Amino acid sequence: MNPLQFGDLGSTNSTCGQWIQVRNRENTAQETWAKVVGICDECEYGSVALNRPALEDLVPPSAPWEDVVFDPQSNVTLSEVVIVEGETVVPVAVSPKGLVHIAWKLSEGPPPSDPSPEEPAPKPTKTKAPKPIEDPKPPGGGDGKQYSGRMTWYSDTFGQCEESYSQSDLIVAVNEAQMGGGKKLCGKKILLTEKGSNTKVVVRVVDMCPGKYCKFGDLDLSQAAFKRFAGLGKGVLQLQWSFL
Repeated sequence: MNPLQFGDLGSTNSTCGQWIQVRNRENTAQETWAKVVGICDECEYGSVALNRPALEDLVPPSAPWEDVVFDPQSNVTLSEVVIVEGETVVPVAVSPKGLVHIAWKLSEGPPPSDPSPEEPAPKPTKTKAPKPIEDPKPPGGGDGKQYSGRMTWYSDTFGQCEESYSQSDLIVAVNEAQMGGGKKLCGKKILLTEKGSNTKVVVRVVDMCPGKYCKFGDLDLSQAAFKRFAGLGKGVLQLQWSFL
């Protein structure tokens, strides 16, 4: 975010951590959501610096992102990149400035993904189901409860548990309502699942997501964990989770 609209981190008026809805002014069908995570010192008022997944959402698929090399000293624009018979020819490095003309506004975040269609309920039969055997305590010390909420991703590398980590690690920040202000959940493992999918991911608690951004049941995932389910451009997932 440009410095003027990023605001002061010590003030409640800062846009840090908030979502913005971004739209391509030349093709209004192209839009995406992005979370404000830092200041772009070279950006003018009204401008933002987007990561590559967000740019891919805004620019038509024919844009040769895979082969473009960005150079802040270059004056060549993306429109000058030549595509010949499906192969990209980059005459010189491309300037990262002014890649796309956008309009943006503050947002509560991307809408939740459409839930997977439910399978029709099986027809009742006369067979009596056996009574399930309840385990008094699930293995690994979990509380056995299943939670559901919005999953977002973030870019921090140090948090409430006071340990440094990488966004390539499978880690998570738990909502403030469940994490609290202490460290009692630090290091605990959480199993993430998605309805209608076989994907299962285990993450480790390293941080707390403030109640301003995460409600009870919500989690803020590392980029590596989020990408196990979808690309970062999706912004928000609806997942189920439980402590191990």
